[in-house]
Amino acid sequence: MSSLIQLCLLLVTGLFSSATLAIPQQSLVPGGIAIIALDSTAGEPAFSFRDKPVLISRHNDQTVAIVGLSLSLKPGEYFISGHYGDKKQLVKKFFTVNDKEYSTQRITIKDKRKVNPIQQDMERIIPEQKRKKIAGSFYSQETADLEFLNPVEGVISGSYGRRRVFNGQAKRPHSGMDIAAPKGLPIVSPAAGTVIESGDFFFSGNLLYIHHGQGLITLYAHLDEIKVQIGDRVQKGQQIGTVGATGRVTGPHLHWSVGLNGSWVDPALFIKQPSTELN
Repeated sequence: MSSLIQLCLLLVTGLFSSATLAIPQQSLVPGGIAIIALDSTAGEPAFSFRDKPVLISRHNDQTVAIVGLSLSLKPGEYFISGHYGDKKQLVKKFFTVNDKEYSTQRITIKDKRKVNPIQQDMERIIPEQKRKKIAGSFYSQETADLEFLNPVEGVISGSYGRRRVFNGQAKRPHSGMDIAAPKGLPIVSPAAGTVIESGDFFFSGNLLYIHHGQGLITLYAHLDEIKVQIGDRVQKGQQIGTVGATGRVTGPHLHWSVGLNGSWVDPALFIKQPSTELN
């Protein structure tokens, strides 16, 4: 780890590791979150966005829908639709998504197969992609705790949404937050949940998915060690692994993603964070 990262860790670790939010921040942009007020007196709400159920919660005595907005969404007007209780009447709640320009990050990867896999690699990658898709769309009615802990002490070395260029080749935008930290540092679950996927993946290295309820999912990649197994029930603050440098990486860090209704959204909306990050 460079001296710059070590210095930043000393400066921000206390702030970054302890601060939380009761519910995520609203950000009406691609990759953000819409928080939509619902009728608290009309019965149990059941709403969806693009045919996927959305998370329903209570905040300040108000029932709200918390909707994940995909990075691929175009600016414009959208709506969630559903009903209350056993009523058949369809209700629509509209909101507007604004444009956002994300920055570009250029990265040099020494292992060229992690940028341009050979056929042998693809025979491994394709089944792994299917497993990831299933895990990312997992849903159950379990009530979700939205007051997240930070999963690891560290500094942001790669922000959500950045367009990434590996060895001069444009790849998919970054779907999570990279937190630089020493190898072996403990990673904890930000909220209670159930481990739904785990394993060693070609690009992601040692990878872990946790479902926290109503389609709220967290993902942890590049771990050195995984401390839990599929099916385990984990508690808020429980250690689930350690920081590593497995998969497609340039150094030890945690790649952390947060999913809502099948879309990966900006994890920064779930936690308070330092005002600075590494470029």
